[in-house]
Amino acid sequence: MNRLSHLLSPRGICPTIGILAAIGLSTASAEIQSGELRINSIQGTVTCSTDHSAWFKAKPDLVLHSGAILKTGSGSCADLVLDYSGTVLHMAPDSLLELARLDKEMAGENVVIDTSLNLKSGSIVGSQRKLAKPSKFEITAPGVVATIRGTEYAVCAAGGVTCFSGAVSINYNSPNGSSVAAQVPAGCSFNPDSGKVLATTPACLTSYSHDIDAVRECAQQCKGACGPIEEPTCPISPHKPPPCKPPPPPPHHAGHGGDDGHGGNDR
Repeated sequence: MNRLSHLLSPRGICPTIGILAAIGLSTASAEIQSGELRINSIQGTVTCSTDHSAWFKAKPDLVLHSGAILKTGSGSCADLVLDYSGTVLHMAPDSLLELARLDKEMAGENVVIDTSLNLKSGSIVGSQRKLAKPSKFEITAPGVVATIRGTEYAVCAAGGVTCFSGAVSINYNSPNGSSVAAQVPAGCSFNPDSGKVLATTPACLTSYSHDIDAVRECAQQCKGACGPIEEPTCPISPHKPPPCKPPPPPPHHAGHGGDDGHGGNDR
């Protein structure tokens, strides 16, 4: 009874609360961990910064964490791997990518990931192993947020999104204030100029053929740890449009023009 009285007294409660709080903080910090991005290969000149101030030359096998920024020079590209989420990325020339968030959390036997990449300029092509809910993988660009879950895709800083397999969810806010929320299925592209999801044109497929080949080769090097589990629903062919029927246009779209299904990319 004396022991209990001591714990319940004002003098005893304060240390007890402090100990419990410390245990809680320790447990929380142990659950959420930082993932890593690894540079698999580089062509040309690629630089990076870990403090948004000083820049240094990137090299293969370099490991980066949340907050880092990668930049590819003219005629240069980089293949990136996020092993913790089963992701392979190919940065096109003249691209700037910020690793905004690379979180992973153990939930029983599963790993829940929460990744957010900020594409400030240029474009990236990616291959994503299917994620289980509530995992989240997002790529943001000016005006658009693309949510990726088990697919092959391309995202441009201009707002265009192209899907090669699976499906990509997008939320787009146009400069005039209108917004679009839509699904981009395989073989289709979102064009930010029209605010519509259309069948991807042969010209667009041709422009991405080299990048998606590089992504698939890098994914194979991961021995199945990265990239989609299923075969692409609409194989890439520069000679004919993919046999995919685009969804009906969203009820509200962001202006007019540019209905070429090219995804509004700036390549």
